[in-house]
Amino acid sequence: MSENTHIVAASSVPLHISSIVIRLDDASKKKVEFAELELGSQRQQIHRDSDKDKDLEAKFDPAIAVTTERASLSVHCQHHAMGVLPWKSIVKFSLDRQQILSNAAGQDGGQEYRTTQRKITVVVKISNIRQLRSTSSDILEICPRFRLLVIGKQVSAHTRGEADINTEFIAPENGRFVLHDSQGLEAGDTSRLAIATEFIDRRRKMPALADKIHAVWLCLSIPHAEGRLLESGVKEFLRSRKEILGNIPIIVVFTKHDVLVDALELKAMESEEYDETSLEELKRDTLNNLCIQPLKDVAGSDILHATVSMKGEYEGTVRQLIDLTTTNVEKFVASEAALAMMIAQRVDIGLKVKASIAIGKKRYWRGLASSLDFAGFTMGDCLSVIHKDIIAVWNFNDPHCHLTSVKFQELILNDLDKDKFPDAARAFKFGISVVGAIIAILTPLAPPLLPIVVPIVAGVVVTKWACDIYQQTTITLRRMMTYIVDLTCIMQILFLLAPTGAISRKVIKIAIKAYDEAGKSGVHSAIQSHVRLTRSGDDALDEIVRLIESHSIKAEEVQDLRTKIGPHMVGLQLDEEW
Repeated sequence: MSENTHIVAASSVPLHISSIVIRLDDASKKKVEFAELELGSQRQQIHRDSDKDKDLEAKFDPAIAVTTERASLSVHCQHHAMGVLPWKSIVKFSLDRQQILSNAAGQDGGQEYRTTQRKITVVVKISNIRQLRSTSSDILEICPRFRLLVIGKQVSAHTRGEADINTEFIAPENGRFVLHDSQGLEAGDTSRLAIATEFIDRRRKMPALADKIHAVWLCLSIPHAEGRLLESGVKEFLRSRKEILGNIPIIVVFTKHDVLVDALELKAMESEEYDETSLEELKRDTLNNLCIQPLKDVAGSDILHATVSMKGEYEGTVRQLIDLTTTNVEKFVASEAALAMMIAQRVDIGLKVKASIAIGKKRYWRGLASSLDFAGFTMGDCLSVIHKDIIAVWNFNDPHCHLTSVKFQELILNDLDKDKFPDAARAFKFGISVVGAIIAILTPLAPPLLPIVVPIVAGVVVTKWACDIYQQTTITLRRMMTYIVDLTCIMQILFLLAPTGAISRKVIKIAIKAYDEAGKSGVHSAIQSHVRLTRSGDDALDEIVRLIESHSIKAEEVQDLRTKIGPHMVGLQLDEEW
């Protein structure tokens, strides 16, 4: 199977009929009374809207999914001839699904199939909706990027000289963030405040959520002991922020926290007067006196603030800033913008899991056992749209599209139907178990690194049931639940393994193999037990969420887990074949 080929053969895609038109030849003396569309055991009559209409037409919204190989259309006619009593006849058209798909031609931007019998022409118009629409695509169509305005002179110094607030900065490796840089609001320079105010006002009036500012970060360097935190321009902006920003959340970000901490720790070490507890109190009191209280004196007690440093050991502070931003964007702006932030950020694994669940709950994870969304589609189609939603949330740097490839999907399908697992109780948290598995996989691979081998079930077996039409059965429910949890767990492991740089096939295969060792057995066993014991699939969503949460890597664990893996990660970005 070609890597660029969809996991389901094109011939297995259901036929979607958006309308049927029945036309009589101009020379015909027949009159069409009505028609009857037969799809398996279902029948639907088509009647004329008005006797003045020459053609008989029916439009279907939503489009009808034809899942049987053969359907038929019976056209009921009445004949009139001079000197002869009227009589009736039925002209039956066979609507072969494969024949329609193979012979449909482009017409007026769509596809249609024509067939003629006894001076009657039937035109079957095929809907362009040939695939399930992913929920993430709907969200990202509304808000494709998280739009952030950053105010602060140290930010501008880090970017490109004199910043233009109207310029959109979009990183090549992460297109889900767009940054506007307004520079600082220095004392005596009223022009910058006026430019920032005009820009925000203009963006607020734009109708599309994608064009609006979703949040503002006002970045202030933590001052030295006698330094000043707030310039006059910053004070004016903060006092007028509700009039300027409206509902746009603003977070004051105290930067260079590490410099303050280092200075206080040095002071404590030299004086020998502080134990660990009193040192922490000193850090809190100093930050409050230098930053928090002066800020509240100007902006009020309800002003949001966070303290950050870009040094690795302070990664938790960045997570807190991202979480605070997301929470307030969801509360005051729009849920789509909050989800765009969760997708864009690559710092907080917990937000990734949260967004995966939130998007799943919106549509496709609900009612897996009896979904109307999946009716008429193949299992491969259903799993592919679920796959797309989950992959989109994690937003890895994947320039070669490895994560959306057929080969990766086939690896996820591997063992999906396996029902014999050893009874292995988990002695450690999921994260620790994963790290142990990764180290065990990588330790034997002394340079030059050998390829990672991941066994694949015979492709013909996978393809067979993937091409089957979705059925409301316990087997379908089990497969879909298992796929969702398996893929989400593998995404978490990839988050550990690929903090920066492009995703490689080697890293993907290591993640899959590590999951095989650290979590797959427990997940599959739990889902099999759930499906076997439950009488309906109504609680499948709750079980999926429970399993994901019990097999989740906590955000505060990530840095330590990466440190444990660190010595073994050399060369993992070097790619190899599947």
